[in-house]
Amino acid sequence: MGEPKLDIERHIKYWQRCLKTVLPTQYTSTDSSRMLLGFFILSALDLLGAGADTFPAKDRKNIRDWILKCQHPYGGFCGSPNHRYPDAYYVDVGHGRQQMDPANLPATFFAILSLSFVGSLEQVKRDECLKWLKTLQRGDGSFGELITQEGIIEGGRDMRPCYLAAAVRWMLRGDTPLSDKEKGDDIDVEKLVDHIRAGQTYDGGVSESFQHETHAGYTCCAISALSIIRRLPQSTSQTNSGAPGLTNIPETIRWLVSRQVGYKEEEEEEDETEAKASAPPLLQGVYENEPLVPGLSLGDVDFVGFNGRCNKKVDTCYAYWVTASLDMLGHDKTKLLNTNGSRRFLLEQTQHRIGGFGKAPGNLPDIYHSYLGLATLAIMKEPGIKPLDSALCVSAQQKDIIGQLRNAALSR
Repeated sequence: MGEPKLDIERHIKYWQRCLKTVLPTQYTSTDSSRMLLGFFILSALDLLGAGADTFPAKDRKNIRDWILKCQHPYGGFCGSPNHRYPDAYYVDVGHGRQQMDPANLPATFFAILSLSFVGSLEQVKRDECLKWLKTLQRGDGSFGELITQEGIIEGGRDMRPCYLAAAVRWMLRGDTPLSDKEKGDDIDVEKLVDHIRAGQTYDGGVSESFQHETHAGYTCCAISALSIIRRLPQSTSQTNSGAPGLTNIPETIRWLVSRQVGYKEEEEEEDETEAKASAPPLLQGVYENEPLVPGLSLGDVDFVGFNGRCNKKVDTCYAYWVTASLDMLGHDKTKLLNTNGSRRFLLEQTQHRIGGFGKAPGNLPDIYHSYLGLATLAIMKEPGIKPLDSALCVSAQQKDIIGQLRNAALSR
C-alpha cells in the first residue's frame, strides 16, 4: 500500500470556492453561524499557505467590514449581519440596555479570530466586550452564550462556553497584570477553573459535570481553556500557577487514547441478492500503544479513526478533539496514538476528491469537518500545512499575530 498524500492544491481550491461562491443550499440553516464558517475558511487557507495576506487589499477590507457589521454597540458580536439590528434599536430604556438580538459568545470568539486575518483588533469595542463577557458568567463559574433583556444567562453549562470565554479574554486582555479597575471588570478565573475541574468524571474525561457522560469535544474545550489561562501542568505533579487544572491527568490521557477505533473497509458481496443495502462499516476494538490498558490492541488494522464517546462510530472531527487534547497535555503525548493509521484514515477514507474532508467515509465534504481534518493533520506535522496552536485552533504563526495585534490595540 503506497503512502497517501494530502492534495494541497485541491484543498486550496475547495476553500477558495467556499470563500468566493455561494455555498450549497444545505448551509441555509446556518445563517446565524456564518461567522463560524467565515473563520474556518480564512484559517484553513492560512494553514495551507494561501491566507488572507495573499488576498487583494479590497477583498480584505470587504471581509473586515462584514465582520464589523456584526459588532454590537455595547460589546460582543452576532453571527451574521442578518441578526444585527440598526444601532437605534439598542436603546437604554432606564433599566439597562435593551438587547433586541443580543450578542453571543461563539460569534464573538470567531469574529475576533477572523479579524486577526484581515486587519487589526483596534476597532473591536474592547472594554465593552470584556464587561459584557463578565455578565455571561454564572455564580458556579460556568458561562452562558448570551444574556437576555431580563438579565437571564442563556446556554448550557458545558465546557464549550468556558473555552470561548477564556479565549476571548486572552485575545482582548492578554496575560498582563490587571489594574484594580480592570480586576473589577474581569471574569472570576478561579471559579471558572473550579467548574472545569468539577466536570471531570470517573473515567478521566470531561463532561458538563461529573454526573454526565464524558465527551471528547468537552474534554478538548476544558483542556484548551486551562491551557489558555495557564493551568495546565508542566508535568503530572506540577502546575504553572494558582489552583491545579484537571484532577487526574493520567486517566485523562488513558481515556483519550482509548478513543481510537479500528475502521475496516466493507468487502463486496459476491451474491448481490443477499447484499445488505448501506451496511455500516465494521468497527473493531480499541487501540492502545502504551501499557496503560493492557491487552487492548487493534493489531494490523490499516485505518484508525476516533469516536467522541464509548461505543460510537468514528468521525473526522473527533480526530481533532482527541489529538489536540493530547497535544496540549504535552507534545510527546500524541506519540501514544497510532498516527500512521489515523493519517491513512483521514487521507484515504474521508478526504474527498474535490478537496476537503467528510464527516465519515463516503460523505461529502463540509466546512466543519474539512477544517478539523486539516487541523488534525497540522498537529501531526503533515508537510505543506503550517504548525497548529491547538488551544486556539489556528496556526502557531497566527497566534503570534493575534498577540501582536492585541498589544498594538492596548497601546493606543
